[in-house]
Amino acid sequence: MADSGARLNVNVAIYLDESYAVPATVMVRSLLDNAMAGDRLHLFILAIGLTDEVKRTMAAGWPRERLDLRWINLDRTLHGHRFSKFDRLSKAAHARLLIDRCLPPDVERVITIDCDGIVLGDVGELWRRPAGGHCLIAVRDPCVPRLGDDSSAPVQRLSSGKDAPYFNSGLMVVDLKAWRGCGITERCLALIERCVGRSDYAEQSFLNAVLRGAWEPLPLRWNCNARHLAIHAHPSLRGRVYPFVEVTQARERPSFIHFLSRRKPWQPTPFHPHRELYHQYLQKTAWAREKEPESSRRRREIAIHRHLFPWSCWRQATILREKLGFPPDRLADLRHLLSEIISPNISPHG
Repeated sequence: MADSGARLNVNVAIYLDESYAVPATVMVRSLLDNAMAGDRLHLFILAIGLTDEVKRTMAAGWPRERLDLRWINLDRTLHGHRFSKFDRLSKAAHARLLIDRCLPPDVERVITIDCDGIVLGDVGELWRRPAGGHCLIAVRDPCVPRLGDDSSAPVQRLSSGKDAPYFNSGLMVVDLKAWRGCGITERCLALIERCVGRSDYAEQSFLNAVLRGAWEPLPLRWNCNARHLAIHAHPSLRGRVYPFVEVTQARERPSFIHFLSRRKPWQPTPFHPHRELYHQYLQKTAWAREKEPESSRRRREIAIHRHLFPWSCWRQATILREKLGFPPDRLADLRHLLSEIISPNISPHG
């Protein structure tokens, strides 16, 4: 990358267990490759159950001359917190709600990034971005644009604020000093204690329910995926949330591609639009020559049964549409039907 002014010290935190060791390694490699030359990255890896061998293989794929690496065991931090009544709250999601307790107290600002994605922009741009007096900067979710669009129990029990904009938690810039001052962790934990039911979007539902629109927006290109960028696939992208020009910019020059759907580019299916990009960065890591962890391999095997048939249907529907001259808007409705109705009903066993 080209040089651009003063050097930065950027804090980044990621969360994972062994099943995401390989995607996390790839994501961090992409982040390092696209960061501004001269900037130093302080990477906090909030991990659950990683063996020393897996840690060594992950670190071997990252250039260390500009990277300070710190491993943090989440098991100790999460001990004693009760999240079990929300079935979609993974331990990694717990850590995002407890970010101020997981990181050292002298860390005042951090960028948190999901492991299922590729960073193509310079994170220094995020680091320089002002928070506008808020504790959090994030991208508004095109598919769930309003708080009331989240059907989770912690959101639906709210009596007001449901028209507030709703963010995706896959990439956030967190002002930890402001976070602590606003008591975000305590308010999330109190909401968990009061609620019983389902959290459709894991920790994202709780954070949005607590903040109710009190966050600073980022451009769509900093958290976009194939669904977001298929302009006709979601009515929210037809001008209701993002103008056409911003969607086009994100499509042409994304800064963070988030693999949000059930399909992931590391799964053995030929249909993911970013499969080649993912493997391009994978080849720069030690996983290109090492055997992946058993848990990751098992997830891939299950994915064959879960995804291959429905996405084959999707492909055949596209071919049929092209032969019949099916209008683009109706094609989007057909794709949405296939992804939302067929996929969830495919058994892992065939």
